[in-house]
Amino acid sequence: MGGPHAVALYDRRTPTYNNNQVIAMRRTLIAILAACSFSAVAADDWKPFPYDQSAYDYSGDKLRQAWPQLTRGFGTDYPFPDADWVLTMATTYPKALELTVTGDTGFTGKPEEAERYAAKLQDVWRLMFRGDFAEAKQQGLALGVGGQIPAMFAQVIYAMFLVPNQAEKHQLLEEVITYTEQAGELIKADTVAQFGSVYAKARLGEELSVPVVLKRGYTSQIPEELKALLAKQPQQPFALALYGGYEAGVIRKVGKLVGRMTYGVSADNMEKYFSRSFKAQDNLPIGHYEYANALTYVYGDDEQAKALQHLKRAVAIKPINAMEALEVAYAQKMLAQHEQKLAQH
Repeated sequence: MGGPHAVALYDRRTPTYNNNQVIAMRRTLIAILAACSFSAVAADDWKPFPYDQSAYDYSGDKLRQAWPQLTRGFGTDYPFPDADWVLTMATTYPKALELTVTGDTGFTGKPEEAERYAAKLQDVWRLMFRGDFAEAKQQGLALGVGGQIPAMFAQVIYAMFLVPNQAEKHQLLEEVITYTEQAGELIKADTVAQFGSVYAKARLGEELSVPVVLKRGYTSQIPEELKALLAKQPQQPFALALYGGYEAGVIRKVGKLVGRMTYGVSADNMEKYFSRSFKAQDNLPIGHYEYANALTYVYGDDEQAKALQHLKRAVAIKPINAMEALEVAYAQKMLAQHEQKLAQH
């Protein structure tokens, strides 16, 4: 719901609201806490997280304490979803009223009940970090547009790593894009929601044919959305790595010459984006294996040694949440493939 620099609108110790502010907060919070205009889609048939989850328990105060590390890929100071944050976003984005409907949330319209909503929202994040992706989606969407943020990120992770077939993967990623586009400015102002949507487009762009990608407008949307995200957070590691990966993916599909002349991408740009990403945060598994992929896309076997180096760095990272565990496992498979290929030469 908000960017990383959201500021609380009141002092918890000495609250001072006029009647109009209270009415506005009540009306907007009712909207945020109502069910989203999309129905909460059950995900009962989703595959369970395949690894031990015991290390990813962020119950109670553990979530707030670990929050800066858990969200380090989204840049510094991604806001913790407490009651202050809920009230801030409620007053900042009143258009949420237009995009939500009354739902069975148990909210009565009082500003002090932001604490209850924040507790529910924090539980959705806990589910996502733990790897209970289906439950995170269901409980998140039941909270409306605020809960949609971790719900859709859980769906992105599931689609990328656990979905059994490509058709379902594409369907889930397309749904993330649709949810984000229809959720209004409150969602679009959030850096996690923004990243989740453009990440889904980038992954679809890699696997769909060039004519389909062109028809959907991804070739212009992806760089535009990444630039908008980086304008807010110039050192967001995930966005920088994704931009580098996007440039490499275009080169892989159309070649260096057409890529540069038609789409403005280049190997130099790819290298610069990854360099900035590693400078911002060097301990994200996805950054290292994405760079290994990009090196292969752009240089073929010429940079195989460097690709191996980064895959080894990825697998050496100790995951602190379910997403990172899946990323490390993926990097391990990539490393095994690279080493096998190297042994054959």
